[in-house]
Amino acid sequence: MTGPAANPIPVGDYPGFDVIVRSRVSLERNVDDAPFPHSLRKVEAATLAIRLAQAVKAAGFEVSRAGELEPRFRANLVQRELYSRPYMLDDDNVAALCPDRGLWIAVNDSNHLSIRASRPGLELQAGWNDAVDAERAVSLALGEGSWAFDSELGYLMSEAAFCGSGLSASVTLHAPALVISGLAEAAFKRAMEAGFIVAGSYSGITASAGSLFDIALPKEWRDPETSALGRLESAARTLAEYERRAREMLLTGSWWEILDVIGRAAGSAAGARLVSRDEAAEIASGLRLGIACGILEGIGLESATELWVSLGAQSTGEEKQDEPDAARRARAMRHACDGLHFIERYRNV
Repeated sequence: MTGPAANPIPVGDYPGFDVIVRSRVSLERNVDDAPFPHSLRKVEAATLAIRLAQAVKAAGFEVSRAGELEPRFRANLVQRELYSRPYMLDDDNVAALCPDRGLWIAVNDSNHLSIRASRPGLELQAGWNDAVDAERAVSLALGEGSWAFDSELGYLMSEAAFCGSGLSASVTLHAPALVISGLAEAAFKRAMEAGFIVAGSYSGITASAGSLFDIALPKEWRDPETSALGRLESAARTLAEYERRAREMLLTGSWWEILDVIGRAAGSAAGARLVSRDEAAEIASGLRLGIACGILEGIGLESATELWVSLGAQSTGEEKQDEPDAARRARAMRHACDGLHFIERYRNV
């Protein structure tokens, strides 16, 4: 199996990527003639999974049972937050990747079918279009009228409060300057007051590690899909602009503080021999900030972003014998950041 969703971010020009790490969209659907996943007997769940897997494969996805995937690849899917760890630990669960777009599908998770899309930068609309195209293809393979739908409630979900469009969407922002300047709480409080869900998380790392924040639509949101995505995109743009202003303010005012954060990250990346997962998240944050601000050079913003995934990965047991995870992580960081350095202007500041 292969697909963009499971691979590192390729080099490219992504909208707002200096602050906005990714956009994610999900469409949930349930089959009309079957109980919800939590009510399915084992035999029923297996039969439905086969039926849905066939439709997903007909829609152009590469499909496999979790148990048929190599352990390292399964771990990669979890680390990239495509599937939860419990989902991938069940060998009978279905994993499905689109070979040419950032799309993947889960079967019999919280709902019968979860179609998920991810794109680097601020591309909610494009991600939604990808998910809708996939949903239509799967629906065509299943047959017209396959989804559980009510004229008043919309698409029926396993939790009654979430009935409606079946849409979920989130944007991940990297906002270290807001954190350094003490403005993060005020900025994200405004987003929460506007009705959005805000959380600090990435790849299972402790909340706010790496100055990463998710802003998401609540599942109970009742606006039409395009309107809801438009509001979320507008909020993300506003927060990204706050972060850029905070960076500019620090660089023109309290520049010692921001340079120290970046410098410590660069020093640790070059010389540390033991790095914990949380420390790796903070180092990656400092490096990405330095590259985004034009203070560091030698690796691209895409490579710096990938550090959150690669350095947060669990050991697979295939590394050097007797090498602790912290040492493995530090070695991987030194290798990934080889050639990274300050631009001439800041080398002796």
